[in-house]
Amino acid sequence: MDPEYFIAEGQAERAQIEMFLYTQELCAQRRKEPRDDIMSALLRAELDGQALTDPELAAFFMFLSSAGNETTRNAAAHGLHAFLEDPEQWDKLVQDPDGLIGSATEEILRWATPVMYLRRNVTRETELRGQRLEAGDKVSLWYVSANRDEDVFEEPFRFDIEREPNEHVAFGAGGPHFCLGASLARLELRVLFEELARRVPVLRALGAPVPLRSNIVAGIKHLPVDLSATPARSS
Repeated sequence: MDPEYFIAEGQAERAQIEMFLYTQELCAQRRKEPRDDIMSALLRAELDGQALTDPELAAFFMFLSSAGNETTRNAAAHGLHAFLEDPEQWDKLVQDPDGLIGSATEEILRWATPVMYLRRNVTRETELRGQRLEAGDKVSLWYVSANRDEDVFEEPFRFDIEREPNEHVAFGAGGPHFCLGASLARLELRVLFEELARRVPVLRALGAPVPLRSNIVAGIKHLPVDLSATPARSS
């Protein structure tokens, strides 16, 4: 665990209890006055014809609150660092934000791969590239490796916002475990970098990035950047 993320004994438990109590309060409010928000949607949701229980609602809400924060935040930081490392790519986006923001967003996701791997259970006997797998076996899917696969991507270790096609697996490889928040993450990154490109023609690093110490999340804890509006570079 990253020492900077270490918290005092009991602090995490207290935070979870406070979050759970807040969720319960929000549930009660939305039952009385539904709105167009995530909690109201969860209250309407059914699983096998049954509404979610209060503990299930709390678990869903807490999961969405955390998962929707950390991964997108780290993808944004990695994207910003990639542009700082390759100013020509930033110049391209500044010159044509409307035309390139879509492909730039996908390349940021491929490049960052904020969740490096996840474990899965093999559901049936199969063979993968000569490796025999039995039902019940545990396997790790290394998304960060797949997103640098030279058989799939041309020059995979080059950050290229014009990369097409870009069939990355930053959100998983499809199926029932495909990231629930993929559309939201794409929108958040798109809006962030499109607005930055319109407002900040030149990016300037104020220090080296400080990586997160983690064996599952590819994160950046600190990335000091000067976002002052400055004149674009002369060609």
